[in-house]
Amino acid sequence: MNGTRGRKAAPAASAGPSDEPQEQYNVPAISDGTWSGLQEAVGAVPGGKLLLALASYPLPVRRRLLRIGWRLSLPRRPDAGFGLEPRLERYLRVGSAEARRLSLEHDFHDLLQILEWLASVRRTKQQLVKDADFIRLPDDRMIKQLADGGGNVILASMHMGVFPIAISFVLWKFFRGRRLLILRAREDRLQNNIAMNRLGEIASEIFILNTKNESEFMDAMRFARKGAVVVSMIDLPASYGNPSEVSLFHYPARIAMGLDAMARMLNAVVVPMTTLSSVSGDRILFGQPFEVWQNSEVDRSMLAAALSRQMEQFINLDPPQWHMWTRLDEFFVKESPRTEASHNIAPEGRQNESAA
Repeated sequence: MNGTRGRKAAPAASAGPSDEPQEQYNVPAISDGTWSGLQEAVGAVPGGKLLLALASYPLPVRRRLLRIGWRLSLPRRPDAGFGLEPRLERYLRVGSAEARRLSLEHDFHDLLQILEWLASVRRTKQQLVKDADFIRLPDDRMIKQLADGGGNVILASMHMGVFPIAISFVLWKFFRGRRLLILRAREDRLQNNIAMNRLGEIASEIFILNTKNESEFMDAMRFARKGAVVVSMIDLPASYGNPSEVSLFHYPARIAMGLDAMARMLNAVVVPMTTLSSVSGDRILFGQPFEVWQNSEVDRSMLAAALSRQMEQFINLDPPQWHMWTRLDEFFVKESPRTEASHNIAPEGRQNESAA
């Protein structure tokens, strides 16, 4: 699926504004073989069969049942929380009891992410539209203005909450029928491919660019210049390319900075966004949008510093919902072996490979 250029979406996706909303949320058909593969993958996750069963229920019901089941399971799961306590104590500067509470909440949100992805696959388009009633966007004036303007927009999401739902909702509500460029930095996986197919149902045309395929970059830019919306992630470590040195949680760190070059080439507005999820629904929040005009090292460093501050502001809204805690060591500048070891505390555990 890497570099899938100009793939036409289903007719429902290109329908006019007068069509019923439920016609816009379409779930692609899943073959028996694909579904069997998903069942096998989920079965390897602790509690996976329960998640698969819960996924067919309405959003408030499935999330409440998940919360109850998760709480009941904790006495039998001494490893719950991914061993994040030392890391949370250090970087959030909290005590051991609070760090334990936060690590357990992180465990819950990891399961919630899996549950909601399964729900997006299992539920019908009408049911997904009904679930969207539980998504709140407190202030949509800015994003609506950008959408009405018709220019290029880069949605730069955090790995927080059930972020795939938030991205899909914003695309559906404000950018329906527009071209869509999705940036990815992982190899194709079954679950990712199905999710990308769903986004393709919202857009008129879609181009999925694996950032490892540099030969397709210019093709993607030509595609995007015709009014496309770009979907990327904002909180990626230096290994994702174009690193820039910043401060994160008061420690020297490096973040990937590919968005600035793309924003400059497309004359696009970058919109940082995050998602806060709870048992009752999801809330989408936008950060300060920006454009990129300059290319000097000083300007790039200033932008990177602003982005790292935005990341911290988003994370501090509800730290357990950030899905990159288990990969935090990847952000930090290499130090002495002793100091570096203190960063590398928790294993990946059950954590999703959710980085785009």
